Amino acid sequence: MSSRHVSGRKSKEQSYRQLANVELEAPRPPPPLASICLVFETEASTISAANNHRQQIVDKLRASDLLVTENVLADRKEAYVLISASEKRLQQVADLMGLKLRLLLRDMDSGQLEKQEGAWTPFQQHLAGLYEHSSEGGLFSSNQQLRILEYILADEDERAMGPQLIAKEKVELGNSALDQLVKNKVIKNFFHMHNALRRDDLVKRWVFDWTGRQPIEDIREYFGEKIALYFVWLGFYTSMLWIPAICGTFLIISQ
Repeated sequence: MSSRHVSGRKSKEQSYRQLANVELEAPRPPPPLASICLVFETEASTISAANNHRQQIVDKLRASDLLVTENVLADRKEAYVLISASEKRLQQVADLMGLKLRLLLRDMDSGQLEKQEGAWTPFQQHLAGLYEHSSEGGLFSSNQQLRILEYILADEDERAMGPQLIAKEKVELGNSALDQLVKNKVIKNFFHMHNALRRDDLVKRWVFDWTGRQPIEDIREYFGEKIALYFVWLGFYTSMLWIPAICGTFLIISQ
């Protein structure tokens, strides 16, 4: 056997050993989808009209390729309709919105991903693999998913194929489509659902942790930039109060 064949066989054996030592990553469960909840009344006096309104809205939501779950609580005389969107649907609308995501960035020397260091750029669906995923596991954070859902429900762009829950000319100035439905008493109320795991993590690492730094990036992902910026300022302001506190202490002692 030639030396070339021997060396080739050894290199294959080494590569097989390396592959055998690699631990395969366990499959991750899909991240939970953010939802908007619509509340409908199911009073006995208006149950037929309420059910009719609810069914019409549910049909329109499903026709616009949204995920809809219905729950009726007889004891509270209310029905809840949860609205969310698949990852593919979110990507389609995020592309239309020009929603900005952070690009993946790799270290030139080690090749390792550098988290939260890439540039922000408008999302393009055909380049989805180049964007950094949120810390929640999905491509879009809870806050971004809710923004996309609001964009779809508001019918701001015909290309988003929104459900057209109410004609645009019937929406009063300053109201969203859902606000108008509440005012017209078609729905009782609506609200954004929490991501329970993410909320509990923030409560543990942010609310009850008085010693560490605020998880500003996680706050931004979950609540949005405005809320995160407020708490950045509040944290800085609070930490700088030690200066007047020391001055005041010396003044009291000197008296």
